[in-house]
This record gives sequence, C-alpha cells and structure tokens, in this order.
Amino acid sequence: MNLKQAKQYLPVLFDARVSVELRSSPGIGKSEMIEQLVDELSARDGEQWGFQVLMLATQTPSDLLGYMMPETREIDGKQVRVSDWTLPPWMLTRDGKPVTAYKRGILFLDEYGQGDADVKRASAELLLNRRLGPHKLPDGWVVVAASNRDKDRSGVTKSFDFVINRRCEIDIQPDLQAWTEWANTSGVMPLTIAFANQNPHIVFSDTVPEKQGPWCTPRSLVMADRILSLMTADDALPDASASELVAGVIGAAAVAQYFSFVALEREMPKFEDIVASPDKVRVPDRPDAQMLVCYSLAHRVEDDTITPVVQYIDRFPKEFGVTFVKAATQRNYKLITTPAFRKWCSDNSALMAAVR
Repeated sequence: MNLKQAKQYLPVLFDARVSVELRSSPGIGKSEMIEQLVDELSARDGEQWGFQVLMLATQTPSDLLGYMMPETREIDGKQVRVSDWTLPPWMLTRDGKPVTAYKRGILFLDEYGQGDADVKRASAELLLNRRLGPHKLPDGWVVVAASNRDKDRSGVTKSFDFVINRRCEIDIQPDLQAWTEWANTSGVMPLTIAFANQNPHIVFSDTVPEKQGPWCTPRSLVMADRILSLMTADDALPDASASELVAGVIGAAAVAQYFSFVALEREMPKFEDIVASPDKVRVPDRPDAQMLVCYSLAHRVEDDTITPVVQYIDRFPKEFGVTFVKAATQRNYKLITTPAFRKWCSDNSALMAAVR
C-alpha cells in the first residue's frame, strides 16, 4: 500500500494494540506521515496524543533499558544495596513530559532496520507488550518501527523471526498521486510538483543507483525544492552554483532534467496576463508545459481570480482540467464553492467523477 492508504488503516492497528513495522525504499516520507498521523488522531479523539521518536540506529541495549544505579533500600528490616534502572529516553515524550501524561500516543522507532542486532532483540518486548524491563508504556500507546529494505544499501541488519512474529509488517510502495496530494498542501513549488509528475521514473524509482552518490527520492527532491525556492525568490534564473548545490542533493542526472523544467517555467505565460486576457494568452503546445501551467495556476488561484483562470484552463486538453482541479482543491477546497468552479463542475461532470 502507499502512504495515504497506510495513514488510513494504521489507526485500526493502533486501536487493536498491534505494533507495526513500515518498510520501504529510502526517502518516501514514512517519518513525516507518522508525525502527521499524531496530529490527526489527536483531532479525532479530542485529546492530544503523546509522541516520541527514537532513532534505533543510534541506540545500545543499555540506552533502551536505562542504566543500573545503586541505591539503598530497607528489606526485612535491613539496609540493602540494590540496583535500579534509570528512566530511558523513550519514556519521555518529545515535549519532555513522561509518557504517562498522555492516555494515548506513539513511540516511533525510526531507522529500526539499521539498529544493531542486540538492540533489535532488546526492542522485541517493546513491540509485543510495549514494555522493556521495569519500564512500560501506558495501555493506550502503540509502537511503530520504520525501516528500509535489505536491497537499499541502507545498513539494514539481520531480522529475527521471533521479532517478526510480534508486529504487523507493511510494505510501503512509492506512489505519485499520494505524494502529489501531499505536496499540493505542503508548500512544494508547482515547478517541483510538475517535474515529479513528468518524471516519476526518476523520483519514485524502486531501486537505488548502482553507483553510490546523491540520487533523487521524494525526500531529496523536497530538499532541492527548498534550496531552489530560496535561490529563485527574486525570479532570477539559477546559476551554475545553484545547479551544483541541487546536484549534491538529487544527483547530476536528475538535476539536468529538473533544470530543463526551470528553463521551461520562464517561457510560461505570466499569471497576471492570464487573469487579464484568458481568451488571448497563448496555450503551450507541449504536454509538460501544459502540466506546469496547470500546477502553477492551481498554486496561485484564489476566489477573485478563479473565473478567468477557469476560462483559460477550458482551452487546454480535458485531462489537464482534471490536473488543475485536483491540485487547486487540494490546496484550497473552498474554491469549489465559487460560481465559476460550480459552473465548470456542471459542464464537466465526467471529469469531476475522475477527480473523486
């Protein structure tokens, strides 16, 4: 299943008190999805869920259990020196509160697959019973692990059958549509969204490159997007230095493809011209240019500009109307209540069925 489907069904596993391990290729957004899910479940239940992230690749068994410290106790009327465990970091939430401060919550074991074998063995009881040694999560808490696959060259260590049998394993598949929906609401530039939609074989490849080095994944593409959004804030064309920086994130092959989109964007009609003369502004001939215009308009259109923008989009091939509608309503669903949009929906009911 993809991330969108996983987010939909994970609450069922949580309510059933079943631990989960999410496995996927690198950089498709598992960690961010879990953080978003904490907020959504808090809204669902009307009370805040606790959350803690533990990078298992950095842990030792002692880190999970805490450390033994000597203390004196009275036993059978005698003062006896005994050992007691310190509180491990996973018993505190990310906001510094004890896990007991929250009725429900998620302990997220990120980079679980990269953990040492002894650490994985030590965490087995966390996955099954949500406890480790004397430390126990509240009954409403769940444990979620995230891992890459053996073939991803991500340092994944040996799995153990007795651990496998203690949790639900879900393989997360890269999915362009789910990522696009996320990107439309997360501030990713229209240029980057259009690039991903035109080059899914680059962004959502299921294998790592044969030769090690930077390569394009959804995660690294968003990193590149943040860099370019700052370097092109004044609409200046990126220079060679920008190309080198972005290549250091997504690789030279991907950056060549991406920068061809950057050049294409500079040839697109201006938003102001489209709003002023939707019937006269040129409609691009190339499909990649048409897609880029659709995402750019969806990113900028508001209530006061929806009428001329819809008028312009009506001049595109019908499938690009779907692209525009989906992107615009994902960013701002209230647009669907405007008269221009309602008319477009009425005139294109078949397309609206496709949107649903």
